Amino acid sequence: MKMIIKKISAFQEARLKYTAIMLLCIVTMVFFAAVGCEKQNSSFLEDEFCSCFHNFEDINKTIPVVNDFLANMPNEMKDNGGWTYKEQIFQDLVAWFKSLRCVIDANILWSDAAIYPPEMGGVSISVKDNNIVKELYLDFAIVEGYIAYTHILGYHYAIQDAIHVKTKFTKIIQVFDFISTLDFKVKEIQYGMYVSNMPSNADNLQTIINGLKAKPYTSDDGAGVAGNMQGFNNQIIIYIRLFDMENEDYQADWLNTMNYYELVEYDFEEDDENIYGPGHVILFQIPEGTGKQWEAKFIEYDFVRWAGMSYSARYIR
Repeated sequence: MKMIIKKISAFQEARLKYTAIMLLCIVTMVFFAAVGCEKQNSSFLEDEFCSCFHNFEDINKTIPVVNDFLANMPNEMKDNGGWTYKEQIFQDLVAWFKSLRCVIDANILWSDAAIYPPEMGGVSISVKDNNIVKELYLDFAIVEGYIAYTHILGYHYAIQDAIHVKTKFTKIIQVFDFISTLDFKVKEIQYGMYVSNMPSNADNLQTIINGLKAKPYTSDDGAGVAGNMQGFNNQIIIYIRLFDMENEDYQADWLNTMNYYELVEYDFEEDDENIYGPGHVILFQIPEGTGKQWEAKFIEYDFVRWAGMSYSARYIR
């Protein structure tokens, strides 16, 4: 009887050892499978993200990849649209972007220095477009009036493709002559101020404003046209911004319109020494990245007060 009991005990001991070994193997396989899946998922996201950078025009295809990354964050980080965990989301995003072979750099953007203490305001990444490094800013979604940091709509970036040119007090016809010597689109002519010699009353003021707002070279919403009655003679004063004035038909129509409404340019007192003195500001659209070249060129003109590079925003959706 004792022999049988010992054999049974030995059998049970062997069985327990076998069971323990099997459990250890299963746990080990699950662990390495999980790690393997995580690596595969990370590698897949990188391949999917970076494959879109063969052509800068395809960057919009990376938007769902970024959103997949955000969707895989812990659920608690999605509370209140990620607002509570904004800083952690930004830090994780930057770390992930920096790990991607096609991203040159990634940074957290901070709020204006006037705000104390400064806050994290966004995330940017630097990528190449035909050997030109561009900084893309992530545009987080707006949900019910609040920023949702767990979802992006796309990106935007600044492009140096315009220049402001401030003239000294120069008649508009001379400005048109200057524009016509260049092969640039004129995005806008600012700071036009005119006096009408029509009888000064509210009806004439409104007639002029309505007529100018209907022109194809004033802003679509009419915000580029304003006027009032002021001065010693209570004259009608018109303020106007003109768009797309490289168009010579628009130039001719504006000169005719000035005659029709008896508009003359406000007679400023010229001041050659004052950099902020009277004159027009012309916003030219120029080839990307040529701002410094044209800035130096424009200030050589004796009727130009100053020239300064400008930027416009491009959105990727």
